[in-house]
Amino acid sequence: MRFGIALGSNLGDRLQNILAARSLLAERCRIVAAAPVYRSAPVDCAVGDPEFYNTVLEIETELDPEQLLRFTQSIEAQLGRTAKVRANAPREIDLDLLYSGNLITATEDLHLPHPRLSERRFVLQPLADIRPSLCLPAQQKTIAQQLADLQSSEPPLVMVTGSANPENLDRLAASKAAGRQIVAITAYDYPVARLMDEAGVDLILVGDSLGMVVLGHEDTTGVTLDMMVHHTKACRRGIKNAVLLSDLPIGTYDSPSEALASARALVAAGADAVKLEGALKQIEKIESIIAAGIRVIGHIGMLPQRVREEGGYKKKGKTEADLRHLTRGAKALEEAGVDAIIIESAVPAAAKRVTAEVQIPVIGIGAGKSCDGQIRVVHDVLGSFPWFVPRFAKTHANLAAETREAAKSYIDAVRNKRDA
Repeated sequence: MRFGIALGSNLGDRLQNILAARSLLAERCRIVAAAPVYRSAPVDCAVGDPEFYNTVLEIETELDPEQLLRFTQSIEAQLGRTAKVRANAPREIDLDLLYSGNLITATEDLHLPHPRLSERRFVLQPLADIRPSLCLPAQQKTIAQQLADLQSSEPPLVMVTGSANPENLDRLAASKAAGRQIVAITAYDYPVARLMDEAGVDLILVGDSLGMVVLGHEDTTGVTLDMMVHHTKACRRGIKNAVLLSDLPIGTYDSPSEALASARALVAAGADAVKLEGALKQIEKIESIIAAGIRVIGHIGMLPQRVREEGGYKKKGKTEADLRHLTRGAKALEEAGVDAIIIESAVPAAAKRVTAEVQIPVIGIGAGKSCDGQIRVVHDVLGSFPWFVPRFAKTHANLAAETREAAKSYIDAVRNKRDA
């Protein structure tokens, strides 16, 4: 059965409470869709009560409504919610069942659809983000129409994190099955992320490559988690349709617990999924992230975070032993539950073999044309980083030259007192 569930928190670490509740739900339910997290003013609460963080999930489960209700109540208790001291008192977490298909039920403990669903902006708005065309039983208007027609004194909601919609990631797997090439690209800021999303790319990676192409570092090893969070938030604001993937930077996933904490930070910033480099030695860390309900994409082949210890960027898969290592790693990642794999700087024959050996998508960069898709650094595609372009990358514009000319034109206009 499918259910809509509203999550709210206005006590303690509100965002972490919602993420923790989502992770616990994922232990017995499949999260089908997840709305952005919003900050909202308290409604029907005491004066001075803190603001809420709210979101809505749609989940799929074998539990019946009563069983799901008891399960959500157990999650509330596990996260510290105690008996009400007064109506609408501040609480660490609140999980409300909203609907389940065309089911209409009314018991002492459970009403479906939720009787106040259509009266609350903090429910309607996130629900409209994931199910705008949903029409509840015995109602004529869709959720989007109800939101548009809502008469409420509630102030506007403020988005805290962007959507993390599992269906976007599911489409990647469907692309491989259909033989449709996946188009992926990096972005590091709002305007570029928005332009790439509007152009129709499938996946946008906030890569730790920002260390080089944005911050001017020699390699990716100087990138921190705070940097990744900052740029992920910026990109999230510009993306509506593409999968937003964020890199875990070097030194932030040295143990399963650290990997999970870092992944949660990126998801809180708006990532749909996270990526970390390596395979066989990373399985326990990947499994800890996936067990918490966070989606993961793997990365094999040349690993930029290891460039210093390997003494440079070296092509992978040249020998039969190296090919077997790549294949074993890809299969281990697939078994661990990653949604896709990026293979970087592998010889084309090796990348082709790996792509054929696994059922999940394999996206190449500098690995030939036989993968299930390609990913490129946006600066290489746009020709906006002229100081270095990898041999495998084709530039589709020359923005560096245009930028220089625009700057010269501006300089000339100012110095000659023309319209600038």
